[in-house]
Order: sequence, then structure tokens, then C-alpha cells
Amino acid sequence: MAEAQGKTSAQVILRWHLQAGNIAIPGSSKEAHIQENFDIFDFELSEEEMQRITDLNRDQRFAGY
Repeated sequence: MAEAQGKTSAQVILRWHLQAGNIAIPGSSKEAHIQENFDIFDFELSEEEMQRITDLNRDQRFAGY
């Protein structure tokens, strides 16, 4: 999916969050990654792509805060 969009996996995930109405707070100490995180406003995921990512949900947290 990322390759088809010409984006990275992280950008696709951030775009999914944005389109789903979620709040995502990406973090990085590397300037290139910070700039990459902002480069998600020039594409949209289709409804099918959104659903494919949503279907990955396993109701499992990978980080506890």
C-alpha cells in the first residue's frame, strides 16, 4: 500500500489515523523523519485501503503509557 502511494509505511499509518479522525502524535529526534511525518497531506487512502488497515485491529496494545 505504501509503495503504491509512493510513501513510507509510517506515512500511510499516519494518514490512516488522520482520515479516521484519530489523534496521532508521532515523535522523532531525526529531522528527516519529522519532515516525513508532515508529508501526509498530498494523498488520501481509499475506503478499501482504510478498511484493510482497520481490519488489522486485534484489540491489543503494544505500548503501555
